[in-house]
Amino acid sequence: MGSVACAAGVSALALAEAGDDALVVGVRLVAVGLLALMAAVVLGWSSLVAVSLVLLGSAYAVHFALDDPTLDTRAPVVAAGLLLAAELAYWSLEQLQRVRTESREQLRHLAVVAALGLGGLFVGAVLLAVADVVHTRGLAVDLFGAVAAASALLLLVLIARRPA
Repeated sequence: MGSVACAAGVSALALAEAGDDALVVGVRLVAVGLLALMAAVVLGWSSLVAVSLVLLGSAYAVHFALDDPTLDTRAPVVAAGLLLAAELAYWSLEQLQRVRTESREQLRHLAVVAALGLGGLFVGAVLLAVADVVHTRGLAVDLFGAVAAASALLLLVLIARRPA
C-alpha cells in the first residue's frame, strides 16, 4: 500500500494551490484514482494501475486548465511521485505472483525503484529549468544556446572519430 500512500501525498501536493473549481473536480478525480489504485493492488489487476495514474495526473491537469498558473516548480516532484507510485504498485503486483524472494533481491529492487524516482525528479527539474530559460531573453539565453550547440558538435566529432 506504499503506492497508494505515495499517490495520495503527490495528489495533495498537486492540488495544494488549486482554485475552488479545480479543487472540486480534482478531489473527485483523486478519490476515484486512489480507489482504482487500491483495487489494482488488492485484486491484482494490473490494468487498473494505468487507469489510476491517468486519473491522478488528470487532477493535476485540471488545475492547470482551470486556474492557468505560472510555471509550477512542483511539477518534477509530482511527476517523480507518480512514477514512484506506479513502480511500487507494479512491484506489489509482482510480489503477489511470487512465493518467496531473497532479501538481497528485494533490496536491489528497492534501489532500482528509488533510482527511477530520483531520475524522474532530476529529468523533470532539468526540463523545468529549460522551460524557464526559454521564457527569458537576453545574453544568458544566447550563451546557453551557444554552449549547447558547441557541446552537441563536440559530441558528434567524438563519436565520429571513435574507432570502429
